[in-house]
Amino acid sequence: MNEKHANDVANWHYDDVYSFYDMAADEDDLSILMDTKNWKNIIRAVLNENDELAGWAALYTENDEFWLSLGMRPDLTGRGLGQEFVSECVDYAVSRYRSIKRTIKLHVALFNQRAIKVYQRVGFVETKKTIRDTHIGKVDFIEMEKHIAR
Repeated sequence: MNEKHANDVANWHYDDVYSFYDMAADEDDLSILMDTKNWKNIIRAVLNENDELAGWAALYTENDEFWLSLGMRPDLTGRGLGQEFVSECVDYAVSRYRSIKRTIKLHVALFNQRAIKVYQRVGFVETKKTIRDTHIGKVDFIEMEKHIAR
């Protein structure tokens, strides 16, 4: 991640209910994205084969569990690119982070069935449902995990 990429991500706008994922709408997420200390070990810019920004990925350990959070550039969503995008992020994490023990976990808003289907195709399975406080109030989420063979 660098300043240009972070500024680009900060200005992305998703349509309809997916505007929930606009960085500018969530001050906490925006401050995490713009904190340059996170660019070294947590937040990565995801570039396509032409070195264009295609998305971002946050890779981190919390409570001895490895977590993935990601976002694809808005104009690339809904075009059948999600499975490759998520697979590449998972492969990157597995190859670079020895802190992954057996699983990679993620949270996804329950309304985001499009992303849930992509995660399932990549091998993530639902492990539990939660309600999280967000910038728009309480939102239903599911936690998913993918087993990693080491």
